[in-house]
Amino acid sequence: MSAPRHCPMCGEKEKWKKVGTQNKGFSVGKAAVGAAVFGPVGLVGGALGKKMVSYFCGNCGFQHEYKA
Repeated sequence: MSAPRHCPMCGEKEKWKKVGTQNKGFSVGKAAVGAAVFGPVGLVGGALGKKMVSYFCGNCGFQHEYKA
């Protein structure tokens, strides 16, 4: 789910801001499947995490992470 254009709690648009982006780390499950399907090269797939974007509402204080 991508980030909404306004705060889902109070509807604020001006104070709804992106406050950070991060990659969520290593996935053992993805590495195991990648290795089984693609061999050693598939292990690299486990290192590819999810990119997450954090948003914060300056009006009501709501914060949440969304997939980028």
